[in-house]
Amino acid sequence: MKRIYIILQILIATSLVSSCDSILNKEPVLQTTESNVFSSADKIKSNLLGIYSDAKGQIALKGAAYTDIRGEDVASLSSNVFECYTVYEMAVGLTTTDNSDTWSKLYTVINESNTFLANLDNAKDVAGSSYSQYVSEAKFLRALSYYYLNTLYAYSYSADSTAKSVPLRLKAESSTADNNLARSTVAEVYTQILSDLSESNIAALPNAGNTYDGITRASQAAARVLKQRVYMEKNDWKDAITQGEAITGYQLLDKVSSVFTNDINKEVIFSFPMSSTNKGGDQTALAYYYHSGNIFILDNTYGFLSKPNYSLSYDTRIKDLVSTANSNRILTKYTDYQTYLDWVPVFRYAEVELNLAESYYNNNQLDKAREALKEVRHRSIAAELDPLDIDNLSSSDLKAAIYNERRAEFVGEGIRSLDIHRRGENFVKRNGTFTPSTNGYIWPIPTSERSVNNLITD
Repeated sequence: MKRIYIILQILIATSLVSSCDSILNKEPVLQTTESNVFSSADKIKSNLLGIYSDAKGQIALKGAAYTDIRGEDVASLSSNVFECYTVYEMAVGLTTTDNSDTWSKLYTVINESNTFLANLDNAKDVAGSSYSQYVSEAKFLRALSYYYLNTLYAYSYSADSTAKSVPLRLKAESSTADNNLARSTVAEVYTQILSDLSESNIAALPNAGNTYDGITRASQAAARVLKQRVYMEKNDWKDAITQGEAITGYQLLDKVSSVFTNDINKEVIFSFPMSSTNKGGDQTALAYYYHSGNIFILDNTYGFLSKPNYSLSYDTRIKDLVSTANSNRILTKYTDYQTYLDWVPVFRYAEVELNLAESYYNNNQLDKAREALKEVRHRSIAAELDPLDIDNLSSSDLKAAIYNERRAEFVGEGIRSLDIHRRGENFVKRNGTFTPSTNGYIWPIPTSERSVNNLITD
């Protein structure tokens, strides 16, 4: 497919959004053009919400399944190429559909964000007091897309910050003139992400939570969690701590299961919503993969359940969120396998706490690391019943406990594979061990891009 055709599709998709205030119920506006879509405040807002919807189409649906299945806590029983088989096998190639779809969808969001920013700059008076917030929201979505591209298509910063990553496309594309663009380095991509998440941009976002808009759109807290992740990628533990400590107004719910049964709550910082008119389906929605025990299952051999202190029957994460189907252990965070209306959380306050625990540990603030770890662990395991004596763990055992707690807390939320990549560790799975030098550890830039971009080199 020619790149110009893809770009035209992107521009059309960006402009064809409704005047509805919800991300969920997006309907096309008839006879809308790129010029009049910025002619009213309502149309500008609808255009922005359309970008969120397209980001959801990748990050919260099959993209979330990809990041789950790359780690060792989740195993796949399916050999169907349309059910993440090549991703699970670490065998994604140049022409693999999962690869080309991911690349196309994330760059669609990026170009939509760039196009929105360019047009918004000419419609400041129409946007009015929302102008700065809308700029920051579009940059947040661009940053989030580049974050996932950098973790799929490049080596980690800790392994080689100068390694080639992906092309940085930062302006709206409406022709083939700029097809040829060389790959930026890992460091350059993270520098751009941090620029999009600058303190001035964060200040323009609402300091909101526990409301529909506060959870489903970018907020100061959401931007700070993403910024915290990037600093952790760079092993910049002091700045990661600064970002985590700046996040206020959220709290851990009494039970982690409540995060998944009550979509709007005080723990979720950023989440992608679903509705009957805008949701995943078979082979895309997370409930499709997890509910049957025939596709994605929890791995008892290599996963966190194989560890004695992380498979306790009275741990409410096990009691409430792990079940059995077809003699396999399954995850029940996503249970709506009939209508696929489960919201998909991207950032929640438990991650802030465990990000801080890891950052404190690496900054030699061990007492603070222990306290942050206990905040999360003792939400699900009563302190008096916990066989893990956190206060008396050695330094190396404390590190392992923090790592394992992240696995137990966020299984099914895609974080484990991001952690493995970030630390430059091996992927150790039931189908083999994959080192950072193994083909498949990172994805090759797909043929669909190479065929139109002559500056892509390995």
